[in-house]
Amino acid sequence: MRLEAGTYSIWDDFSLELSSDLTFHTGALYHFYGANGSGKSSFIKELLIPSLRKQKDIFLLYFEQQMHFQIQAVKAYASIMPPRREIHNEIDTVDYLLDNLLLNYTQEPRPCFIIIDESPYELKIYEFIHRNIKDYCLMYSAHSELLPATQKLEFIPISSSVSKVYVSIN
Repeated sequence: MRLEAGTYSIWDDFSLELSSDLTFHTGALYHFYGANGSGKSSFIKELLIPSLRKQKDIFLLYFEQQMHFQIQAVKAYASIMPPRREIHNEIDTVDYLLDNLLLNYTQEPRPCFIIIDESPYELKIYEFIHRNIKDYCLMYSAHSELLPATQKLEFIPISSSVSKVYVSIN
């Protein structure tokens, strides 16, 4: 999946400027970092996820920063879909989503794009994915490098209405 360099209007009063083209591919780990409010979560929600949803024949799994809404949605889904499972907290939600991805991947293997937005479970998710999924791309937002990133995207506020995204390759 590719995003071209340029300026993207994210909100009415906020834009992100990509300093270079970004290509997200399987076999790579991407680390998004920068100060709070620099646009990492906005980039994920408003640019990255919509672009990935346009891709055909991939699995997309997103772990939200504030999981309380995601927990409620997963709890409702897990209570009616076989195999039924009770969801009580974040770790139950993470486990359910990972197990569900593996079940679907096993039935129909295709590239998996996993996005983690400032979760305390990055390492658990990474280990599960690394152990069970052959063809994956993992993207995570965190203030420090927790996983061995192939590529880093640094979000730097230029003004109150613009942040610039710089790409570095390890």
